[in-house]
Parts: sequence; structure tokens; C-alpha cells
Amino acid sequence: MWKVFVPLAVFVIASSACPLEVASIREFDSYRLPNKTIPTHYDLYLDTNVHLDDLDYSGNVKIRILVLESTSEIVLHSTRSIIVNLELRNNDQLPIALKGFDFDADKQFLIVDTKEILPAGSSYVLDIDFSNSLDRTDAAGFYRSSYVNSEGVTKYLGLTQFESTDARSAFPCYDEPGIKTTYSVQIACGVEYTARANAPALGIQLLPGGKKLTTFQTTPRMQTYLVAFLVSDFASERQVVSQPHQIAVSTFARPTASHLLTYSVDASVRFLRELEIYFDQTYAMSKIDNAAIANVDFAAGAMENWGLVTYRESTILFDPETQGESQQLSVVGIVGHEYAHQFFGNLLAPQWWSYLWLNEGFARLYQYYVSEFSHPELNMRDRFASVREGALSTDASATVRPMTHYVETRGEISRLFDNIAYAKAASVLRMMNYAITEPTFQKGLRYYIQQNKDHGVANEENLFDSLEQAAKEDAQLPPSLTMNEIFRSWSNQPGAPVVTVKRVGDTNEFLFNQERFYSSPPETPGGQSWWIPISFYTPSTDGQYNSSAAFWMPPHETDVSFSIQMAEGDFPVVNPLARGYYRVNYDWQTWENIISALYESPDTFHRLTRSQLVDDAMNLAHAGKLDYFVAFQVLDYLTEESDFIPWSTAASNLKFLERMLRHDAEALENLKSYRSMLAANLLATYGFEAIKGESADAEAARLIALELACNVDDSCQAEAARRLRSSRNSESFVIGSKTEQVLICSQMRKSDNNNFSIMLNSLKNTRDSFARSYLINTISCFESEHSIIALLESLKSNDFAASEKTQILKSIYSNSLTGLKAIIDMFDTTTNVCEEMNIPERELTALLEDMAEYTTQPDTASRLTNLVKRKAPTQLVDTVQVKLRENQSWIQRNAAIVSELLKTPPQIDM
Repeated sequence: MWKVFVPLAVFVIASSACPLEVASIREFDSYRLPNKTIPTHYDLYLDTNVHLDDLDYSGNVKIRILVLESTSEIVLHSTRSIIVNLELRNNDQLPIALKGFDFDADKQFLIVDTKEILPAGSSYVLDIDFSNSLDRTDAAGFYRSSYVNSEGVTKYLGLTQFESTDARSAFPCYDEPGIKTTYSVQIACGVEYTARANAPALGIQLLPGGKKLTTFQTTPRMQTYLVAFLVSDFASERQVVSQPHQIAVSTFARPTASHLLTYSVDASVRFLRELEIYFDQTYAMSKIDNAAIANVDFAAGAMENWGLVTYRESTILFDPETQGESQQLSVVGIVGHEYAHQFFGNLLAPQWWSYLWLNEGFARLYQYYVSEFSHPELNMRDRFASVREGALSTDASATVRPMTHYVETRGEISRLFDNIAYAKAASVLRMMNYAITEPTFQKGLRYYIQQNKDHGVANEENLFDSLEQAAKEDAQLPPSLTMNEIFRSWSNQPGAPVVTVKRVGDTNEFLFNQERFYSSPPETPGGQSWWIPISFYTPSTDGQYNSSAAFWMPPHETDVSFSIQMAEGDFPVVNPLARGYYRVNYDWQTWENIISALYESPDTFHRLTRSQLVDDAMNLAHAGKLDYFVAFQVLDYLTEESDFIPWSTAASNLKFLERMLRHDAEALENLKSYRSMLAANLLATYGFEAIKGESADAEAARLIALELACNVDDSCQAEAARRLRSSRNSESFVIGSKTEQVLICSQMRKSDNNNFSIMLNSLKNTRDSFARSYLINTISCFESEHSIIALLESLKSNDFAASEKTQILKSIYSNSLTGLKAIIDMFDTTTNVCEEMNIPERELTALLEDMAEYTTQPDTASRLTNLVKRKAPTQLVDTVQVKLRENQSWIQRNAAIVSELLKTPPQIDM
């Protein structure tokens, strides 16, 4: 447990040396700062002793303040810090008399009351001495991590994770995203340790007692959640690039991982340079550091702190001796995401959290799209397919929020970091990129950066205006249309459409209709509609895809007619390459033509189009908009498919069926046999053994084949049994690859308690991030009730990080009904889940919401509903109940039909 600092009876010493009383707490109407004052600069000093294993630290912050409206109070944020001394001085360094201060614990406000009115336009320095501690286990704020060195000694370090509202827990500050200013930082630490911060170091001064003081350059104007420090004895690798301007790029990690840094440094240099070229914008500082943090101590995948990016070790380290292109792709993807943030989120901050998607949508899109130039060998653009499919799945729920969504409380802000902010926003941006053509979209983004970077804060209107300017200049929009009305139809309402395309007889005329797509048809569907860019191609055009919008389908109009010139026997494929953020349905004859072409010559369709056809067909069937017989005919073509992209889509859809049918043992076994039949050729193509130097696509295809076929295929079962024996000795399990993990998982489902005990002990004694991840994924595969309960009990210990606990819990309830019921039992009988399991409340809330996706039995649904009512925020209850109703609706409408089809899976003879 961390130390709880509640400064209720703390006195502050004014310049007159008279103690100030803590004033009575007052009421504030909003969780947002009143902003009658704003900061114009921070001088921040921190004194640490983490090198001595002392996790307490002291600090001083001097905040230069500008008064915007005459006031007698200064309101900023502070929590956890003990205020030791507080003074307010004017520009002449003269003290301003204070009445006192108070705290609003709920809103985490620090309120300083002055005896005189501070006039608008005046400026002051708020000078605060404080103490605090790194001894916290929630992986937030300024906190501690550790590693075991080569001599077996535990070494501690201090690092930060401030997004979204945790800078205030490290030092008093104005902790809102739209408030940007500069920072001058000094950090004292042991001489054998290194302090890093956002900006490059200016100098180092030796201090008494074996310590040193590092002074850093003043940062660009930035928001508090990007402020970052790292105090460690990490090793590093550095590359300095001088052209076209000098940048020093480094990766820091525990010394025992110093041989795993080269690839990340090279990938960082390449990606950052391509970002500068693509957006015609120079990176704002002369250095950027990557820091690899033990997985157990880092809740996020990575964090884009300006100039000091932090990562989980497993996402940034690369061993060329044991790892291949798959890990390279992971490193490039995560570096690309965080480096895109250096422009979208750092240089341009969101005006408020409502516009979080302006950060995360761009970062998610360009981690795939700029890699086309920095790492073309990885072919990452096509991998965006899974991002779009995940977004459409999320957006099909009746409870989903829009991209732009106003929030205030910390809990509400935390819940914004979801698939809508990341995947949907990226998918909509990608659609606009193609609709107005990539050169025009790129030009619009360059305008967006140049027109807003001086102010440094942006909202969606700023983006729309810049894209509008470029689109009009390049004549990429009809004269009557504006980018504002187009884009707002996507950003300001929830959901996504399905476009139904029907041919009029044998003519070349087609009618287009749109409606919101729901995974479960609502009783009263709304009248939502969008401006939809329609593109298409026909096979007779030799695969020449229409990549920009052929026309814009207007909202609130039905039977929009459009003529498509076609040869005899031809048919259109709408939304080729899945560039638009919408699903497509066709008339019966067009579906038959598409299915015939899939069987006869699947390569006629690009792999992204094949993937889209699979995803649309299955989801349309789930929603009752397409006969399941047709959907399974589309799936059947996969018996001859060997490409990873369509198979990845198929696998996620088959997993959905497994989830919805797991209450029916016979249907579930038939589904396993069916998917094994589909994947038999895929397994034969890629086999059981990874091949050194193979592509990431090949490795991913193999893993899909193993996951789908191994529970039924005899040869796969035999290989899995062999891998289980070879990975285990009398005292431990060692799993060295993802392939081994997937194979052994299939054996663990019915494995004995002895294997479980040995694996649990191995997991507790393993620190290596990769090995630990494999063990976590494998131990979650046990399905015996005894093993699951034992694993759940072990999660109450300190052997697992909070992020690992949520990962294990999710694996348990997604793997089996037994696991789901065991977790509900545990949550039900635990007085305070967050406290007893040391899981942040936001993580518990996310888990409970996700559990609803896997709850299909009425009795279990009733128990989960009651649990959520008692353990979760009020607003989550409706969301969970809707998800549970959607599951029951699917079962009532579809379970019998799908079960019957799986008894004799449909085959097509074309």
C-alpha cells in the first residue's frame, strides 16, 4: 500500500512567519478550474533519494501566475503532497498577505485565499515547498519501479505517468490539458544515478552527501500531463543525427537489457524523420528519450511525454537473436504512435478532454501510415484493417458515445480512453484521407499544424477549417459541401452506418440506402445518418480501385441513385479496401456474384477487400440483415485462403460465435470442428515451427491456425503435448515464444493441478517481461475450477502488477464459463475489490463492462447486473444491462439457426 497523505491539519508559513489557518472547504460547481488565474511558467525542483532505496522526496514549485479576472483566490490542483510552506509574491518579490488555504478533496483543488483583491492583468509567483513519496503501487503520478540487477540486488527508480489527471499528485499545478506553459526543472539524485526530464540537460552540479543536481533546459509550452521525470541507473544507447537538424535519440533500460536497445533507437530516428517530412514540421526539441519500464510497473502500453517517452519493456526491447519481424513491427508501431503524439497532442494539445480523439485518433492512424515510409518492409498500412473492424464492432452498440463527448470528473475522463477515441477516430480520419485524396488531406493537416501551433491548443473546428481550406483549394469537395458539416456528422453522433446497395433490374442503376448499424436491432431505431463517401470498383476494371469518393451520399435521403458502368456479368464492390468507415450490404444476386468470384479467383479481390467481405457478411448476419447461410458461404472460401489479413478478421468473428454459443456444449463442439476444418490448409501451409527470418504476417497466420485448429486436430494436439513436456521440468515452466504459448495453452485447458502449481510458482519467480507475458497468457488457459480459484486467490498478493491482474482476469472469464462464474463469485464476496486486489477503480469498471460481453446465461447475467449495481459507478449499470440484453437478443434470434448450420456446415458448388 502507498502512503496516504491527507493534509488536513497542515500549517503553511507566510512571509511574515505567522502560521496560516486551513480555511473551511467551499463548494465549487464544476470539476474544472475556475481559471481566473493561469500559470505562465513553472520552476520545479525535486530532491530524491531513490538511490538509497528511500522513496520519499521533497520539492519546491514556483508558479508564475497571470490574473485574468480580479479575484481574491487562486485555485489549482494538488493531492498527495504535504504542503510545507506556501508564499505568494508580486513582481517586485514583495509578499502578498494570505488568509489561508483549503482543499477540495473531491475535486482535488488547492485554494489559496488572499487578503487583498488581485487585479486583472497583474502577475505573481506562488512559491510552494512540499513533500511526497514514490511509494505507490498504482503506476500513476511520480512513482517507483524496480529491477533485479546481475548480482541479484533489487534496484529502485522513479518515473512518472501523469496522463490524464495525475500530475497534481506529484506537485501542485494547474492540471488541465488546455493550459500550456513552460517548465524549468531541476532534479537532485545520487551521483551513480541519472536524472532525465522532458528537455535536454543544461548542466550537472555536485552536491554534498554523494548527490548531484541536474538542471534542464526550459521546455516548450506544454500541458501538465506531459511533464516527465526518470531517476534511475539505467543503461542507454544513443544516436545523434545532424541532418537536416540535430536530434539526439536514446533508449534507456535496466543494465541487464542494454543489448536490446539498438533496434528501438534506429526505428525512432527513422520514424521521427519521416513524421517531420510528412507533416512539414520540425520536432520541437533537440532530444527524445525512450525509457523501457518493467511490465509489472507500467499500466499503459506507452506514454508520449514530450521528449521522454515511456514504454513497457515488452513493447520497445528487441533481441535480434531470438525475435523476428513480429517484434520489430511491435516496436515500430508503438514508437510510431508515441512519436506521432509529439505533434498531435504535444505540439497541438486538446482544448479539453472532449477532444481526446484529436490526440489518439491521429496517433493510431499514423503509427500505421507513416511507417509506409519509415519501414516499408513491414507493410503496416494493411494491418489497419483490425483497427477499423474493432471500431465498427464497438460502434454497433446502443450505448456507445460519440467521438466528441463532454466530460468533467476524473472517472469520466479516464473512460474516454476507449476504442472510440483511438480506433474509431483513426478510422474516420483514414476515411477522410481517402475521400478527399491523401495529398489534399496531408496538405490540410499541414495547415492545421501551422495555423494552430503558436497557440498550441486546438479543437475539432480548427481541424475541420484546415481540411476545408485544402479541399476547396484542390477542388476535392462539391461546391455545396463543407468539411465541417461532413466531419461533424461523424464526430458528433455515435454509431456507424450500413449502406445497402441494390441493383435496379439488369440496368446499371443502383440504389443506395443508409441507416445506423446495430449489432442487436433496437426496438426504436433512431434516424441517424451521415455524409458518406461512396467508392467502388468492378472486376472488369482489372482491379483499378476507385480510391476517392465517387459521390457523397447525403444524410436523410433514401434510394440515392447512381449509375455504374459495368460489363456483362459484372458486379460492383462498394467501399473497396475498406477505406470507408461503414458496412456494406447487397441484394441477393450481387452477394451470389461476389461469393462465386471469391471461390473462383479470390485474388481478384485485394486482401483488405476479402477481409471486409468476411467481416461485413458475419456482422450483417448477426444483426439479422443477411441470411447466415450466405455469411457462412463467405467464410467457406477461407479453406483456400492463406493470407493473414482475411484470416485475422475471420478469427475474431469465429471467437464471437464461440463466446455466444459456449452455453451450448454440442454447438460449441460443432463450431470447433468447423473452424478446424476451415483452418486445416492454413495449418498445413505454416506448420508448427517458426522459421527464422519469416514475416510477421506468416507468424500471425501460424498463430491463428494453431488457435483455431489445435483443440481438434490430432497432429496439433500431439505437438502441443510435446511442447508441454519440453517446457516443464520438475520445478518450473519455461515458455520461450508465442507459438509455444498458444500450443501449450491448448493442453492446459484440461491439465492437472500439479502443472498449475508449477506454472504459478514459475510466474511468481519470473521477472523477464517477455517470459512473464507468455506465462500469464498460458496460466489463464486452465479451466478446472480448482485451478481458477487458486489463481484468483493469488491475485490478491503483490506478486502481480495491477495491469497483469486485469489481463489475467480478462483471460479467465473470456476462456470459460467456469472462469466467468468464479470471478463473479469472488467479486461478490469481496468487500472492497479495488483495495483487496489493489486494482484501480477505473480498471475494475472496465472489467465489469467487458464481462458483460461474455455473459450469455440469464442466471449469470442477473448476478452480474446485481454486482455492477453494488460495485460500479451508476452510469455503468445501464451500459451493462444493454449489453446483456443484446446478448440475449442474439441468442434468441440466432443461436438455433447457427447451431443447425454448424451440424452440417454449408458448402457451395460454384
